[in-house]
Amino acid sequence: MKTLTHKLMTTAAAITLLATPALAEMTSQTEAEVTSDGVVIEQSTEAETSIGTEIENGVNTAEETGAELWQETKDGASEMADATSEAASDAWDATKSGAKKLADALATFGNETVTEITGTKVLSQDGNDIGEIDAIVTAEGGTMAVVGMGGFLGIGEHDVLVPVDEFSVVDDTTVMIEGATEAELEAMPDVDVSAYTEVEGDMTLEQAMQS
Repeated sequence: MKTLTHKLMTTAAAITLLATPALAEMTSQTEAEVTSDGVVIEQSTEAETSIGTEIENGVNTAEETGAELWQETKDGASEMADATSEAASDAWDATKSGAKKLADALATFGNETVTEITGTKVLSQDGNDIGEIDAIVTAEGGTMAVVGMGGFLGIGEHDVLVPVDEFSVVDDTTVMIEGATEAELEAMPDVDVSAYTEVEGDMTLEQAMQS
């Protein structure tokens, strides 16, 4: 009887030793919580880790998307501000340019009427007598002088358009076209006065430019 009992105890010990690695492996993969009632609740730490990683990735993605949207908004606002500033600058330049042209033209012709301006002798920048002002017209969005070059008694003239602000006073009856030589003026296209609207003779140049 003692021999049988000894064998049973030895066998039980062996079984316990063999089972220990398996239990250890299971424990390393799964955490278990034992309640006060003795119930074993298995918890998968691997699943929890995976869910936590997904949540963290989702938060990071949302943050990156928000940052990109904010950057795009700032860039758009900056571009709009630049465009507005550029438009304002262009408008101011145009205003200054318009004021300068008016001032230059009035400095040359004063408050003379179109009738008084017509017939004024015109010199090129190099001092050559090239003709006279035949008319004041509205053309190319501004007030222009039609200068008749060459010809005889109006026959065979080469008519060119010259902005009124490009004239400077030589004397009471003569003006000069600044920045244009006789050769350059002769190379300009010939124009037909009838293709433009002539300013009425009793209007002053200032009135014509502001109309």
